[in-house]
Amino acid sequence: MTEKSFPQAEERVLRRLMTFTDCLYALGVVLIIQWLPMPDESSATDGIWLLDLFAEFSQNLLAVFIGVVFIVLYWIRSNHLLNHLERSNGVHVAFSMAQVFFILMLLYVVRVSGEIEPASARAGESVVLILTGLFGALGWRYAANKGLVRSDVSDEDKQKIYIEAYAEPLAALVTLPFAFVGELVWNLAWLAYIPIARFVRARH
Repeated sequence: MTEKSFPQAEERVLRRLMTFTDCLYALGVVLIIQWLPMPDESSATDGIWLLDLFAEFSQNLLAVFIGVVFIVLYWIRSNHLLNHLERSNGVHVAFSMAQVFFILMLLYVVRVSGEIEPASARAGESVVLILTGLFGALGWRYAANKGLVRSDVSDEDKQKIYIEAYAEPLAALVTLPFAFVGELVWNLAWLAYIPIARFVRARH
């Protein structure tokens, strides 16, 4: 492969990566829809009304809502990061695929959260978000160090993305021990993202 065709091949890799990740996020939405209750799961003996079915399985609807929020937020972030790239390669693709895998694992944890111990569900979400953010951050760092980022992306924008990428897994790490304390404390622990982001910004 010539020096001229090599960057073109990496540009094609980026386009395929964007298409593939979009398909995986779409698959995530399909999986979430399958969480909706079916009539044969209802304990009702008479005719089943849709609102009664949803009321009986309200926990499922909450999981569907949370799952959709996660999918939408991470899909937006994924497109935001990939749009800042000019090309990709095998190593960067591996980081991206690992991140998507853990996003799908997050959906699984959210799905079973109503059927397992609450502390276990909270800890599972924290751990999966640590790994999701970590692989996303490593992927961005690798892309920046290897010159895969578009030349028109300013150093300031690179720093903002860098801060956001590393602050999230650090915040998730802080929440992990609080997962075993209680729901309210664990939720409040996510506010640690604010000082962590400021700390990372000050360091860079």
